[in-house]
Amino acid sequence: MPSETEPAGELTIELAPGDYTVKSACAGGNSANLSIVQGERPPLTMPYTCDSVLERFVRHPGGPLTISATVPTGKPAAAGVTVQPNTDARASELEDLQEWSAQRLGPEKPGQHYGSTVSDTVTNYGMTALDPGTYELHFVCEGPPEVQLSVSVPSGAEVLAPVRVPCNGDLFKTSLELVSQDADFRIDPGDRTVGRYAFRLVPST
Repeated sequence: MPSETEPAGELTIELAPGDYTVKSACAGGNSANLSIVQGERPPLTMPYTCDSVLERFVRHPGGPLTISATVPTGKPAAAGVTVQPNTDARASELEDLQEWSAQRLGPEKPGQHYGSTVSDTVTNYGMTALDPGTYELHFVCEGPPEVQLSVSVPSGAEVLAPVRVPCNGDLFKTSLELVSQDADFRIDPGDRTVGRYAFRLVPST
């Protein structure tokens, strides 16, 4: 694909619904810009440097997929792309978790701090760069019948004492007061059942 001094290069292909890996590399410049368009969705654009290969996971709903790459330089340069079925099971699992979390938690809240994880044992998850103050905690789980949830700060002081939360699809909400910039979540399913968990802290207004 040519540089920005030449007409833009573009690749459009029809793909079945599924998970794909897009790779792109460039030469003749310092960096390139890759753009991915799926049907009517807004374009996904990302820069990368020509001393590395950009690799991007894409969950495609099916239909046309348009990929373009340009190298912003005034001298001869080139960039190329490949698209192939995703073979990284972990990437697909992470995308599944993101989609499930977004569905269960609902629309993003202003100033929220978000986390999610999958585990079959006791899980500890830390959040950092928080502003001390009052937050509303949103938590949802799936897999085990219930979990024990608690939140503490690095000193060990609990800001949410252990509470039993049923994993029935309902969103658990409670208020807590943070006196630290860090918060440590502890999730205990009580057995080895695989569970997935999504949670966020939303500043109280």
